[in-house]
Amino acid sequence: MFCGTPSIPGAIRPPTVEQPRFNRLAIVALALGIVGGALALVFGHIAMAQIRRSGERGMSMARGGTILGYMWLGIELIIVLSIVSSGRG
Repeated sequence: MFCGTPSIPGAIRPPTVEQPRFNRLAIVALALGIVGGALALVFGHIAMAQIRRSGERGMSMARGGTILGYMWLGIELIIVLSIVSSGRG
């Protein structure tokens, strides 16, 4: 990190390199995965495809959201199957 003007006359600062921004769908996927929604699957898969194409940041967030989405989908399926099977008893 550089502050102020160079102390040596004629000194050149190295160019600043901008890091790619975070993919917004990856953030949404992770948030939905934490809150509890199978929609995290959709957003996570779309985000991972966009990140591969664009080089944006956030692949870990997209993967985390996708994994959490699969977990929520499993939990939701177990709940639905238990409700359906208990209604037939």
